Amino acid sequence: MRLFQLVAIPLIVVMLLLSARNLFHRSRLIVSMFWVLLWLATLVAVANPDRTTGLARALGLWRGADLLVYSAVLAFIVGFYVVSLKLRQLSREVTVLTRELALIDAERKKEGRPSQQP
Repeated sequence: MRLFQLVAIPLIVVMLLLSARNLFHRSRLIVSMFWVLLWLATLVAVANPDRTTGLARALGLWRGADLLVYSAVLAFIVGFYVVSLKLRQLSREVTVLTRELALIDAERKKEGRPSQQP
């Protein structure tokens, strides 16, 4: 076993256990399952690096490292896209809430009641 494996495997197991702990929350079940599967795949890849080379060759790549790099780049792009969609949704929600608060404040001023400023 290489030094990298001796360091990485315990860290991966800790992350796997932390992710598995969230499996008991129904609201986070799908996300937790994704992370558990990702950490399991990472554990297999670190423990058996030759398996990534075999999978890479089956997919038309020469090295397992290339497969991991391409997969990581693709995951970052997808993750960035998902986060940007979520930020756009949150921005819309803040805009709607701001408009509603402005209308409520305008109605209070119109009725002669003081507005409630934070």
